[in-house]
Amino acid sequence: MSSRPRILALMGGGVLFGQERGNIEALAALKEEGCEVLCIVRENLWRLEIPRALDARDLAWTKAPYIEHRIPGRLLHVIFRNPIVFLRANWRFMRIVRQFRPTHIHAFNQVYVLNFMIGLSSCRAPMVYRAGDQATLHNWFWRLTWNFVLWRTGMFVANSQFVARTLLHDGVSPEKLQVIYNAPPKRTNEAVRSYVLPEAPDLFKIVYVGQISEHKGVHILVDAFRVVATEFPEALLVIAGRISEWSGDAWGRALRETAKADPQIGERIFFLGETEDIPSLLSSSCIHVAPSLFDDPSPNVVVEAKQAGRASIVFPRGGMPELVRDSVDGFVCTDATSAALVTALRRYLSDQNLARVHGVAAHASLLDLGVPEFPARWLEIYQTLKPKMASAPPVSSQ
Repeated sequence: MSSRPRILALMGGGVLFGQERGNIEALAALKEEGCEVLCIVRENLWRLEIPRALDARDLAWTKAPYIEHRIPGRLLHVIFRNPIVFLRANWRFMRIVRQFRPTHIHAFNQVYVLNFMIGLSSCRAPMVYRAGDQATLHNWFWRLTWNFVLWRTGMFVANSQFVARTLLHDGVSPEKLQVIYNAPPKRTNEAVRSYVLPEAPDLFKIVYVGQISEHKGVHILVDAFRVVATEFPEALLVIAGRISEWSGDAWGRALRETAKADPQIGERIFFLGETEDIPSLLSSSCIHVAPSLFDDPSPNVVVEAKQAGRASIVFPRGGMPELVRDSVDGFVCTDATSAALVTALRRYLSDQNLARVHGVAAHASLLDLGVPEFPARWLEIYQTLKPKMASAPPVSSQ
């Protein structure tokens, strides 16, 4: 393919999570390589995080309706609204296709593919599906949706070998699958520090960055810190992530209140809230911890810690053992427990030079993960994928 691709991306999320950041990085890299990119965002945005993030990376966007997956307490609203939205979305999609004339479609979410199913069936531009997690297959509806994704996708790009293995298990052909690890997200307000932390040469700062939720294991980290804090008075724990008054953040608010009220650690644990100043936060820390209790595929923050030259402690879940080489550029705990995390924390707190040595190795490991080739790898995916589709999607046998 001689000309640069024109990529139409389905970007229907309302909140800027790791999945959205990872895809924005891929699309921004493609734009930097000369591709033209247009993102379809949700028309009824209640938050403007995604359009702002796209603007910050100079990525064009337009609006379209998106169906709602589920709204608690509003089942009838969803049932009656979604069919109308579905028809409007596909009419809008086909108008965008006629105007933009994409050579490729970029997708990463089954719901967004479902949202434009009619338009995607008629559009001949091949689709690249960036898989940042396992497929959703827990009932017949989602299996049918995934079957359409399998038919419509020309190339799957997994963000870890762990995700690649699940895709193979769920019907993706090996010749239609590649792995490209995440590149560190370019934060929009890197120079703005929105917090104040104690500064002293003998302090040992342990940092967590991410969602403040149970499945991310933040409470396990707090429990482990409570143990090591008695042994190492120089240790501080810094937790960065949104804790708002929204009902969905009730768990995080309870954790923060309990931790701050603890006389043993209350003065040595800092909840920063949501911040974009992640690069300098990691650079000012000593180590990073990602204690996910679920099969976390490939969290962006681990490569961000590597970029800052900081070792990570992770649990042996999902794609984590691919990102961190145990006892080389971090520690992979023996299991996902507070006791195992305490053991790893003690090793760094007892030998702070080891943390520095592992941090140097962590930065060097970006080369092993292919981060310098990230833009070229993505461009190669799109340049080699030529328009070719089956005549009709097969009927799912699952």
